[in-house]
Amino acid sequence: MTNQVLSVAGIELDATASSKEEAVALCADKLISLNAVKPEYKAAMWERENIISSYVGQFIAIPHGTNESRQIVNFDQIVFIRFNSDIPWGDGPVRICCGIASKNDQHIEILGNLAQSLMIPNAIDTLLETKDKQQIIDLLTAKDEA
Repeated sequence: MTNQVLSVAGIELDATASSKEEAVALCADKLISLNAVKPEYKAAMWERENIISSYVGQFIAIPHGTNESRQIVNFDQIVFIRFNSDIPWGDGPVRICCGIASKNDQHIEILGNLAQSLMIPNAIDTLLETKDKQQIIDLLTAKDEA
């Protein structure tokens, strides 16, 4: 994953949400504010969440749009939203949402690289605790260190 898909502007560390619907909406709003997607992407992210949960375990969800929504993506982008308290997600609690927008099949590489980054020892603890946005970027954009 390159630094181009994750920036300081795409990271929020003290978010609040009372439901997974609000959490997904916050991810979509951040993607919209970065001009990575058109506003319609918000509905596509929620539609995708209703098809299959984006919960991946260990307090993390990775919401993204449907295959059809790729046409309303302007460029590939990841946003990182960390919540102040656990959000019930069905399969388990979520504290971190990594929202993804991808124009093509690039989301597969983005998801793979993200999963690889999360296997780095202590990565999840760091993501849950750090206040340093650059540390988050460095961790989530690490290659071949797992």
